[in-house]
Amino acid sequence: MQQDDIRFSIHGRAGLVLIDRPKALNALSYDMAVALRAQLGLWGEDDTVSHVVMAGSEPRAFCAGGDIRDLYNMAVAGEHDRIAVCFRAEYMAHMAVCEFPKPLVSLADGIVMGGGAGLMQAGSHAIVSDTTRFAMPESAIGLYPDAGASVFIGRCPRSLALYLGMTGKIIGAADCLMLGLANAMVPSADVTALKDALLACSADEIDDVVTRYRSDPGPAPLQAGRSEIDYIFAGDDPAVMRDRAGDMARLKESRLAEEVHTALTTRCPMTSHVFMRLIDGDHGITDMPSALMLDYHLAMRMTRRTDFIEGVRAVIIEKSNDAVWQPARLEDVTSQDVDEVFDRSGLPALR
Repeated sequence: MQQDDIRFSIHGRAGLVLIDRPKALNALSYDMAVALRAQLGLWGEDDTVSHVVMAGSEPRAFCAGGDIRDLYNMAVAGEHDRIAVCFRAEYMAHMAVCEFPKPLVSLADGIVMGGGAGLMQAGSHAIVSDTTRFAMPESAIGLYPDAGASVFIGRCPRSLALYLGMTGKIIGAADCLMLGLANAMVPSADVTALKDALLACSADEIDDVVTRYRSDPGPAPLQAGRSEIDYIFAGDDPAVMRDRAGDMARLKESRLAEEVHTALTTRCPMTSHVFMRLIDGDHGITDMPSALMLDYHLAMRMTRRTDFIEGVRAVIIEKSNDAVWQPARLEDVTSQDVDEVFDRSGLPALR
């Protein structure tokens, strides 16, 4: 199923998925998600295809996530059933990647955010570059880190998981490797050569090919701030975490603490509480498919809240960064508020 913004081709015994929507930083639209799932279904059953390589069409971005503008327009119009259809398409594309029965290598060069991070994590091999900018930025728009983040971010040490999910911190290759979010780093200048080599090799040669191109990204910046992050994100009260960060910023003039304090003061309070419940709760999540099934329900709940429309308006549509959240502060969010988001009753199954 060919589609203008995502292209599929065969090279020898390898399939190539080229995400080609550069003006939108390769954000995944409904049609792209449907096409990706359909094509992987065909290649999964095709004995002439031994492995698949997935890449962005240019170095600036691998994939910046789902098409938030489309979801915003639907939310404003109250078309929540259409939103559910779009989320189902995106998550089933992620499901197709994670359940693909053959090696699938993601070349995560440039921007890798939100649903793009989920795509990267769902394959068998995740390769980052020196230009990779990995983040789950949903707290800025009143959504929450989805696309299986409860699994791949949830595997990180708790303090770092909360830091990434609640603040939307952007990290690079060294941190991705340190956190187990990538298998190797390859210089961006060599990614095209790596792609060509992967398309020319057999499935059992993938690791050897990657090894030939891999490079040392240097020390992981998160390690330098680990003691501060552990201190700030201890306990189970996001408001206390915000205040700890503020105190540390004032008393120790910590730039990291100041950034955390600003994020927890200005980003969506409900997102922080929902993400903490997602990380700490016993939801029966053991793998990417079960995570995506829960994400489907949480996404429907969160996009029906006014925070989603307000957040997208302020950050993406008008770029005014003046969102007015409901509830307005971390301490105003109640357990009942979070319970309502996690109430899955009456919602359709992902599959």
